[in-house]
Amino acid sequence: MAVDQAILDDVAEKVAGGLRLIGGVKQEAQAQIKSILESAFSGLDVVSGERMQVAEAMLNKTREQMAELEARIEELEAKTKK
Repeated sequence: MAVDQAILDDVAEKVAGGLRLIGGVKQEAQAQIKSILESAFSGLDVVSGERMQVAEAMLNKTREQMAELEARIEELEAKTKK
């Protein structure tokens, strides 16, 4: 039994349309879920990933400065003991 090309085209078009609809629903659901989560997290004392990265960078810089200062103190102590 031969299948008419027009029927195949029609079915393909309807399936594609259904997939676009599902995709749209998925995007809308993701947006709503994100909004709900952002609202829930705003009431908690949490830090964003970006802020955490900035804090980590500041901490690393402070550690470097501390190591330099400790080395300098050791140098000065060694000089005063001579």
